[in-house]
Amino acid sequence: MTVWRTIATGLAALAMAAGDSNAANILYYKTGGEPQKADRITYKPSTQEYVVEFEGTIIPIAKARVDHLEIDKPADFDKAVQAIGAGQADAGIAALETIVTKYNMLVWDNAAREVLGRAYLKKDPKKAVEVLDALFANLPKTEIQPETHLLYWQCLLAAGRGATLKKELDDVIATGTRDMAAAAQIMRGDVNKSAGLKEDALLDYLRTVILFENVRAVQPEALFKASQMLDELRDPRADELRKKLVQEYPKSEFAQQAGARL
Repeated sequence: MTVWRTIATGLAALAMAAGDSNAANILYYKTGGEPQKADRITYKPSTQEYVVEFEGTIIPIAKARVDHLEIDKPADFDKAVQAIGAGQADAGIAALETIVTKYNMLVWDNAAREVLGRAYLKKDPKKAVEVLDALFANLPKTEIQPETHLLYWQCLLAAGRGATLKKELDDVIATGTRDMAAAAQIMRGDVNKSAGLKEDALLDYLRTVILFENVRAVQPEALFKASQMLDELRDPRADELRKKLVQEYPKSEFAQQAGARL
């Protein structure tokens, strides 16, 4: 566990007091220690330490000595997410940017960054990359959810950062878990496709179909995209892959699209 572990399930959301940088219920865990209550906690970047306040006492604690924090969700967090979902992106983005600032190194800054990355993906992919770069700088990659890695790759691709993305994907394919490597293999196919490298893209998709057959979560997408590339290359084997997709993964969205071609 690290300082970046998100709030435990079940903590109630409380409004922030005016001027506070975080909410009322705050627990901090020193490495190997029991949870301790704080009235307020802030982060001091210049010394890389947390400043803990409790019953009038102020205690500085080095970041390296803090295992993780549990802090109530900011009152505006869910409202901001709902605003973005309702098409009011600007209002939601502004609220989340405020949370990033107020909760610097206090769990919810990174939670806000992930939502911001998704919000910025269509609006401003370069800004989305910038936001997620900050998240990756604060968290070990092993502690970032696979969905966030995939979002980051999508943002890099949309921002025209193909070279950076290609290196990232090559590293994951070589050293990542099988689930992550399979997803990276498909994304590398997308990168090659966007660059006009149809044969390379096809090989990436087919490698996923063959080498990661047991990673069933990625198979529908891999089969579908491989069949698309075969179509573009005028290869009749495309129908074989579509039939496999429809037969083995009939409930997937990709099977529904493929079925219309059979």
